[in-house]
Amino acid sequence: MNFLSGYESQMVHANRPNFRRGGPRGMNPMNMGMREMNFFPVPVPLVRTVYDYTLDSTNLEGTKNSTNDPKFDKEIIERAANLTPSVEVRTRIHQYAQKVMAALEKEKNEQTLSEVGVSRIQHVGSFVTDTTTHSSDKSDIVVELSKLPSYETVGELGQKIVENMKIADPKETGEPLQMPYGCLITSHNCRVRVLVTISVQDSSRLEPGLHLDEKPLMLNCFAVRHVQWFHGMSQNMSQEFVKEYQSLVRVLKDVRSRYICLKPMSVWTLQYLAFYCLNYGPNRTKVSLGTAFRRFFEIIAAGILLPKAPIIIDPTSQNHRIGFDLTLPEMDTLCMGAQTLVRTFATGDEGYRTILGTHGTPADLTVINLTWKGIEIGPSLEAYKEGCMDRFSS
Repeated sequence: MNFLSGYESQMVHANRPNFRRGGPRGMNPMNMGMREMNFFPVPVPLVRTVYDYTLDSTNLEGTKNSTNDPKFDKEIIERAANLTPSVEVRTRIHQYAQKVMAALEKEKNEQTLSEVGVSRIQHVGSFVTDTTTHSSDKSDIVVELSKLPSYETVGELGQKIVENMKIADPKETGEPLQMPYGCLITSHNCRVRVLVTISVQDSSRLEPGLHLDEKPLMLNCFAVRHVQWFHGMSQNMSQEFVKEYQSLVRVLKDVRSRYICLKPMSVWTLQYLAFYCLNYGPNRTKVSLGTAFRRFFEIIAAGILLPKAPIIIDPTSQNHRIGFDLTLPEMDTLCMGAQTLVRTFATGDEGYRTILGTHGTPADLTVINLTWKGIEIGPSLEAYKEGCMDRFSS
């Protein structure tokens, strides 16, 4: 069983009994009409919604989102601006990434490593989508190989990249470090991740122990599609929307870095859920930044990433759901953390700003007990137990 089919079986076909944290509120599939590996039109998510406060017009009294959410729009934009690295830092990292790209292009053209076969190079990641934060200290480049990547050949590729960089600039001090995803090119103040991948069709030929693991190779392949999706979205949406979206992603990445229960979530899952929360409000209209920020945690808390839950289809791969790469314990951890944060939102503006990171305690709210206005809020209890889903996965 390979990575793709194995995870799809585990994440999508497992039943939900004994693992319920939120229930569907009706069945309402939407069409998408998208193809893989193209510059995508703005997608309409295929989703059977979990309980979503923002879309519930018959909300129970007392559960409606605060009408004050829009007042946080400006605070979110300001917070995002504070999280953005300086122009000097971004320029330095971008220029170093361009040196690595040039070294890879040289190898692609000359093909000096016959057992490697560089066939495609793509700059990806936060520096391309302009959603970097202060913790984004490295740039990402995907390299597709025509040959199956062994640990030895990937090491040779790293050495060749640095060799070509030193030919172009004798003062270059970069060194390659072999990593599970490929290799890391480091200098005294810059780092570039070289993310190795192969075509999806070749993944079945990989041999464990000889070649790089299938999971990071395929995730690196998907990274190219994610950047293509972003470019397509940017071309079809207004610049004002794109700027708001980038601000939302920045602050959510910061929250993810501060709360341990959110760390299992991939950057792509975060990015696309942010897009969904901002763009698909009532009647498919855009909501305010303040509402989208709160809503992000509400739909995770309601169970949108749990196995067999109502799902959002990945617009870059219609055979997968958003969050398909999560393990069962990671799904539970994310849901627990989001539920704790949703209770914190309910305390009012102080709780909202604490999660946003502009005021309040810097402590991890998902793992400690904290008293808000006389009410103690503590971490949620895990629902997943080892083996509890086994009888549903066959």
